Amino acid sequence: MNETPLVTIVIPVYNGTNFMREAIDSALAQTYPNVETLVVNDGSNDGGATERTALSYGDRIRYLSKENGGVSSALNLAVSKAKGSYISWLSHDDLYYPEKIEREISFLHRIQKDEPELDGNKVVIHCATESIDRNGRVLKRPSYRGVDEKEQNLKVILDNVYQYRLSGCSFLIPKAAFADIGGFREDMRTVSDVEYWYRLLFHDYRFFCLTDEILVKNRSHGKQVGKVRKDLFEQELNELHISIANRLMEREEYNTTETLEKLYFGLVVRGMKNAAAYTKQHGLKDRVSNFRYHIIIPVKARAWKMKGLLIDVARRTYRRLLVR
Repeated sequence: MNETPLVTIVIPVYNGTNFMREAIDSALAQTYPNVETLVVNDGSNDGGATERTALSYGDRIRYLSKENGGVSSALNLAVSKAKGSYISWLSHDDLYYPEKIEREISFLHRIQKDEPELDGNKVVIHCATESIDRNGRVLKRPSYRGVDEKEQNLKVILDNVYQYRLSGCSFLIPKAAFADIGGFREDMRTVSDVEYWYRLLFHDYRFFCLTDEILVKNRSHGKQVGKVRKDLFEQELNELHISIANRLMEREEYNTTETLEKLYFGLVVRGMKNAAAYTKQHGLKDRVSNFRYHIIIPVKARAWKMKGLLIDVARRTYRRLLVR
């Protein structure tokens, strides 16, 4: 087992001069001794400012430039050019604590020592994070403290249907995974990261969470794609949830009444959030269909115990959420 495998930190950036220097500096400040930093300019149209910032680092980073195609295309290019055995994604507006990579590699070694039969190429490490504002002030402490380090895939899937708790920038992913299950979906503009984490879980990659310290700062600001293109984000996420529900129902080990009830609980919680957001945007003029599709139907679905009806109602409910 290589004690210090090369880790590639990939930083996709589009018009990123507001925060990218902080992100690059945090990548270069890693205490782990074997890291390369790869910055991909996704066709920025800021008069060359992003490129000038990246090039100012000289040979301390590797720099690639491409036509604009979205963050997924930038990530896929970075992975294809990465020299490392492991990939760590850092958004240009987020930050790593200096020990991020070192702690995750040490955690990986500990896991492999405890479970020698474990395939290291099927292990995904992630860590506790905190949210910061555009000025770096802490907004929210992590929700992952205190959970089991060795997570059950089904529990992770169900938890994230209604409460997204997986921070992509906290992950350490074996590069071999991208050859195994493919790259990020470039037809998705807002939730390709979420889709990828689910895909890893459905392909039986083992998730382990390093919970004992915060290692990533996720920045929250108004120009993030999920906020700028909120309607598209909700549509893509609902479509993704339909596919997740269908996959859960298709796999025998997941297709149980208990699993389905947890799935519907997630649907109800998310439905309430959607209903509130929809009412805020459109007022109460369509409140009947709004609350019927978002809350009443999911609640009724969860109350029924007959498996066939549960499956049928779940599918119909997810589809109705799409056309709210």
